[in-house]
This record gives sequence, structure tokens and C-alpha cells, in this order.
Amino acid sequence: MMDLQDIPFIKAASGTLVVQLREVRSDGQVRRIASFGDQQVWWELAGQNESLPAPLQVHDMAATALVFVAMHRGQDMYIDGPVTFSLLKNLEDLIACWAAWRPDLYQQIHVSAARELPDDAIRLPQTPQAVAAFSGGLDASFTAWRHVTGRAGRRSYHLLAGVLIQGFDIALNADAAFDITVASAADSLHSINVPMVTLKTNWRDVACVNWEMEFGNGVASCLRNWQGSAQAGLVGSDEDYTRLVLPWGGNPITYAMLSSRDFQIVYDGGEFARTEKAERILDWEVGLRNLRVCWEGPITGRNCGRCEKCLRTKLNFMAVGAELPESLSGRPSDAQIRALRAGNHAQLVLLDEIVQIAGKRNIKEPWVSALKLTIRKNRLLNKFSFISGIRRTLGKIKRQLVSR
Repeated sequence: MMDLQDIPFIKAASGTLVVQLREVRSDGQVRRIASFGDQQVWWELAGQNESLPAPLQVHDMAATALVFVAMHRGQDMYIDGPVTFSLLKNLEDLIACWAAWRPDLYQQIHVSAARELPDDAIRLPQTPQAVAAFSGGLDASFTAWRHVTGRAGRRSYHLLAGVLIQGFDIALNADAAFDITVASAADSLHSINVPMVTLKTNWRDVACVNWEMEFGNGVASCLRNWQGSAQAGLVGSDEDYTRLVLPWGGNPITYAMLSSRDFQIVYDGGEFARTEKAERILDWEVGLRNLRVCWEGPITGRNCGRCEKCLRTKLNFMAVGAELPESLSGRPSDAQIRALRAGNHAQLVLLDEIVQIAGKRNIKEPWVSALKLTIRKNRLLNKFSFISGIRRTLGKIKRQLVSR
């Protein structure tokens, strides 16, 4: 069980958490810094000037970036700058939600600002446009492709930029891997005439305690850099609406609570299962060639082809009878499938989805039976892992009581 007091930016919490936001601009670059106590969160953006955010008008992103730190500390938060009324209102729901879902991690707090702005104070471009988080992964590629092709219908946005983030799945010190990722992502986005902006941030290092619960907030805060330049930030959905896993950092409920009236955080594509997304980008040749789903391979900028996510994504394509893309070549053996380890419930849900869709497509190859066996095995393993975790926690409490 995590001891929050062992984390440097959670320790020494007293009084109100005061956050100040500032920016530095130069040709092709924007740097924003949120200071809290003796700590700083920063975001460094680079790209074409017309794709970068307009000069800072409101400090909403400072509030979203550090609200989880304040909740961990049980400390009220004050933003020393203007924040929109609708964001402050939505954050009240966000705080209540996470305090209910994970009271072991988060506490009820109050958020205030030096100035509360009415939402009509932010002037927006007339053409509906958005920025999209673009990792080159399946969810992100599906989102970019469906908006550029107009397949999102009335929900389609003109994409001002695809935003590639360093500091999340690719670490800040992994520059070689990030350069590889930049090249492949730029190739994909260029093929659909969407500019790319790279964004480097230390948010995960200095403001995130539980990645699985907080990663969505980190992505949303990155996209909120474009508040005042775009109407929305698009985040490719994790699970589809019929298979939502809660609590989880990326979900349509709390993304809405990270929105303001002038800038929506959109959980995009939630009506589609991950396997269905794979099928719907089969006509984007460049996107398939550059697909990057791996986060645990030895060279993070490319797919290792062997980890849980690489194998699972291969199965997404196989479940609709499609050829594997060049970026994920090499069909997995039945032995590899049987050895798959799904360490959490979210991964199990995604594996189960593959079996269900393969069944609907009348796919009866041996790998389907191997995957069914893997799912049963992992459910059992995770059950025993949960019991072991409870036993470890109870043992720790017992030791503490005995030592008093």
C-alpha cells in the first residue's frame, strides 16, 4: 500500500497550495511553467507558429495540472491568476468523484482563483477546431483519421495540430527513442495535412502519484495549452462505452469534469471497441505503417512485437481477419498468446473484447482458443494477486500496531 508521505511533492502539506503560471515565447516555441511551493511543472511546445497556442489568457491548465496534488495532500488550492467559472464549477464535481472513488488517495478540497472569468471572456475561432493527442497508437490514429475524413459526422473537428508528448510513456531522458517516434508520427500526420507539435513536460515526475488514475488528467492538461486557440482537445478513448473500467484515469465521466465551456476535453471514439478501430484505419496506409503501440520494449520509439500491448494489438487485427500492418509484423504463436500476462482488469477487458468480436466474425482459428485460456488464467492470477495484496496490507497494519 502506497504511503503518500514518502513522495517529496506530497510531504509537508500545510495551508493553501498556491499555484502561479507564466509563459515564455520565442519563434516556434512556447514554454509554460506552473510554480507551487518550491516545485515547478513545465511544458515545452515546439512547432509551426500557426499551430502553437495563442498567448496565455487564462490559467485553467494550472488548476487541472495540480488538482490531484492538492487532493493527495488534502490541501485547498488557489490559482494566482484568472480561471474560468465553468472549469472551477466542473472541478468541484471532479474532486467529489475521485474522493468517492479512491478515498485512499484523494480528499475533498476547495479550489479558488484570483479572478473568475465568465466563459464568454474567451474569444474562439469561428471554425470548429481541435487539437488531438497523437502518440501514433491505435486509439490516437483512429481519432485523427476519422476527424480528417469527416467520419465523426457532426462531431468532426478541423485539426489544428497533433500533439506528441514526451515525459509520459516516453521518458524525458529517452531522446533517441523520442526522435524515432517524432519521425514516424510526423510522417503519419503529414499524410493527412495535420501539423505536428511536440510537447515535453515533467508533469509525470513532479505532479503524478498514481499513473493509472491520473494519466488522463496529465494528457488533458497538456491539451489545455490550446485554450483560446481551439474549442476542444481530443483524447482517443481507452475502452468503448460497453466496457468501461472505473475508476480509471481515462474515462468519459472525468474528462467532462476537466472541461470548461470554451474548451472541451473529448473522450473520442467511445462507441467503437479497440478491434473495431483497427478495422476502421485499414484504408490509412501511412498510419498503419507508422503505428506505435509499444511502451515497454527496449527501444520505446518502435514496437518490440512481444509485449502484452504489441501482442494484443496484433490480435485486434487478426480478430477482423486483417493482415498485420508492417509496424506489427509477425503473427503471434499460440504459445505466446497463452503466456500473455494481463496485470489489471482493464487489460483483461480488452482481451475479452477480441474474443467476442472474433466470434461475431466467425474467426475459429486455434489462436482464439489460446486467448480464451489466457483470459481464464489471468483472471485467476489477478484474483490471487488481489488476495496477496490484502494480506500484505493487513500484515503491515499488524506490525504497526504491535510496534506501538
